[in-house]
Amino acid sequence: MFAQKCPGQDMRYWTAEDVYEEKCPQCGAMIEFFKTDIRLRCPNCKTRVANPRFDMGCAQWCSYAEQCLGSGAKGLKTKSIKLALEDELIARANCFPEVVNQVRAVFEKAEEICAKEGLDLPPIIANVLALILKKLELIDSPVEYLQTIGKKLAMPPAAFTETIDLATKLADGNQPERAEQAVLSLLEEISVRQPA
Repeated sequence: MFAQKCPGQDMRYWTAEDVYEEKCPQCGAMIEFFKTDIRLRCPNCKTRVANPRFDMGCAQWCSYAEQCLGSGAKGLKTKSIKLALEDELIARANCFPEVVNQVRAVFEKAEEICAKEGLDLPPIIANVLALILKKLELIDSPVEYLQTIGKKLAMPPAAFTETIDLATKLADGNQPERAEQAVLSLLEEISVRQPA
């Protein structure tokens, strides 16, 4: 059995921007950082230098963040994608304030459901958003919309794939599995009047 490696730490997925040099604030020597380095010792003066570009963004969506980063990741997971999806909701549906408020409440409930059921939050709430925007006739295709928004938000590859797979399954209308059932039950809590 192979151990699964975090895509963010797998160098096959890195770009040139993921390895960079920064000056040591103590002596001015150059220190080569990888994006996953939290802090390194300067090779010249041995001062411990924090990585100025270290990004814990993965901890905001990854279901394994606590296992990877420890208890420091608690509470960070999913917040940035959730907030970005709420911003998208407000931008698209600002003329439906009652729906916006209902969807925000459903996003909160989705956190509880996902924690209880062991589901990843971003695909669930992204699909709720897409289906509500479709009901409001603000988008044509949830799958196409999610492909666009996933790229716009720079959604991590695993979360993006899971989101699109879930949207496709929901569009097919087959017997729903756990994730589809979660989306459908959350949608039932939002009352949408058809636009005139």
